[in-house]
Amino acid sequence: MDRNLLLAIVLSVGVYAAWFGLVERRVARAPASQASTLESPGAPQAAPQSRPPSAPVDQPEQKPKDSPEDREELAKRSSKITLGSAQALVMAQGAALISWTEQAPLGDVELVEEPRPGFLATWTDIRFTQETKNPNRFWARRSDGLKMIKEFRPGVGEALPTLSITLVNEGARVAESADWSLSLGPGLGTIASERQENRKVWRQLALRKGEKGLAGKIEVLQPGKAPGDYRWAGIDNRYFLAALLPPEGFSLWAGQASGPPMIELKPAGPPLQPGRSISWDIPFYIGPKGHSWLKHYELGLERSIDFGYFSQLGRFIMNVLTAIHRWTGNWGWSIILLTLLLQIGLFPLTYKSLKAMSAMKKLQPELARLQQRYANDKEKYQREMMELYRKSGANPLGGCLPLLLQLPIFYALYNALRNAWELHGASWVLWIRDLSAKDPYYVLPLIMGAIMFFQNKMNPPSTDPAQAQIMTWMPVIFTFMFLNFPSGLVLYWLTNSLLSALQQMALKNRLSA
Repeated sequence: MDRNLLLAIVLSVGVYAAWFGLVERRVARAPASQASTLESPGAPQAAPQSRPPSAPVDQPEQKPKDSPEDREELAKRSSKITLGSAQALVMAQGAALISWTEQAPLGDVELVEEPRPGFLATWTDIRFTQETKNPNRFWARRSDGLKMIKEFRPGVGEALPTLSITLVNEGARVAESADWSLSLGPGLGTIASERQENRKVWRQLALRKGEKGLAGKIEVLQPGKAPGDYRWAGIDNRYFLAALLPPEGFSLWAGQASGPPMIELKPAGPPLQPGRSISWDIPFYIGPKGHSWLKHYELGLERSIDFGYFSQLGRFIMNVLTAIHRWTGNWGWSIILLTLLLQIGLFPLTYKSLKAMSAMKKLQPELARLQQRYANDKEKYQREMMELYRKSGANPLGGCLPLLLQLPIFYALYNALRNAWELHGASWVLWIRDLSAKDPYYVLPLIMGAIMFFQNKMNPPSTDPAQAQIMTWMPVIFTFMFLNFPSGLVLYWLTNSLLSALQQMALKNRLSA
């Protein structure tokens, strides 16, 4: 391959890597401005409620509202309920979830970031009573005779868990049926290794309803009342999601830009006559963002997984990986097989690229003579070089096409490996115990760098000392760049480089003929 072309490719990859890093930081910073304090529907949208705001995201050293001792004491006074595989605690105040413990491959995870006010809280100034016969049902009665019954129902089959809320007017006067709200947040817990980054990536978001009942687009919610109809709304971080499906007539409110994310649903209904009742069933989801099982709900919950700018490609890669995993039972081998499939699919382009590189290699002696002849006339050298390309039919850009096609695949695969819950704690072989984390011993990046060095040795030496230095240092640069990448991504790039080198060796004699 022409050394100017190789230099262009190296610089392009460098620009891509820099752009990639900037994009990651920009995307990470944006959700951090989301908030926990909710705006009141009866006040201007800039005015917060009287609830004190959570700590700003730029002050991580500030202690949480509830210390571990307070949380432990609160847990002792709360009631335990079971909803599927999760263990939850409900406190009497507001019948709110103060704990939701999710079983994870590397240890249990607490998803309720702050137990006060807790998730799914209502009437936060009133204590609810747990029923004896049905421990998942709680009730409270106000002084005006309005009674609220809350029942947490586990999901059956592919149905989501449901919070059933019933209001019964047991008083003698008309009661207001819409003077309550239901909230998620502030904040959402995560695994231990993600806690430092959690405030940078968590969001308050919703999936807008599309035409004919189809899912629309994901929106990061701005403070205040959210206009429009939504299939679901919630808060999320890299690996977890807490979401509600708003019933018809409920309005959606999002938190202020001063702390952890939070959403609130507010009902709209007529006054409740004495002796009358009204009920709502509100499906909800609290748990990991597993792409494969979120799809089974057919509610668009899997759209909360961030696959970046190439989201469609990322979802396709995740679907293919999942299909391969059903056969292999191991995500590492699935990544290797996916890489093999990509190599097979790109082989026609790869062959064309290698053919172009071979043609350029044959021109190296003539290019060296031209460079020596026109050493003092760069413009003349460029004209003669392009004329030589034209006569020989060589294409100096033909060798970079497969690389350019791999960049979107690389980026989409990075997001799939970084954000998909299925790969968290997924082991491959020996020391690789988590494909979503970096190689703890840096073995894979070093092997990858060695393969890239071997590939460079297969190419003819450059006549330009500066370009020769770049080609010599490129494997070192890539090795350091990949040291902290997810080991699953390094495994993909390593396998891809190895297969490319083997292809080049296998086709060497044929192309040189």
